[in-house]
Amino acid sequence: MAYVFWTHDLETGFKDIDEQHKHLVDCLEQLYVANETNDREKIGKVLEELIFYTADHFAYEERMLEEANYRLVDAHKKVHLNFVNKVLEYQQRFDNGEDVTNDMLNLLEGWLFRHIRINDMGFVADVKKAGIR
Repeated sequence: MAYVFWTHDLETGFKDIDEQHKHLVDCLEQLYVANETNDREKIGKVLEELIFYTADHFAYEERMLEEANYRLVDAHKKVHLNFVNKVLEYQQRFDNGEDVTNDMLNLLEGWLFRHIRINDMGFVADVKKAGIR
């Protein structure tokens, strides 16, 4: 049973960004599956992967926005930083034995899809106009 799906409305048109987003959706799916089986070890591993991959993705995306002189790059970075801090807080609580997985899943799913559809789609035209493909 799949919990989250990649849909075409999430495609930015930037191959690398779209592939990275797909990987994040896959990590989210893995987290749902691990939660369904109540496998704390697997949840911890997937969460760690999600955190490291998200940091890499954000760095890649932010470099692209800087290269394009995107006018809202600082605001975009702040959104990323706030999200990372929230996820790290959940990870710490999880590591301390709290059962935060359902809350974390709600945050991750809601934030990821909303961020792609609103924040990331918001930079597409400007970045393409700057000649970045």
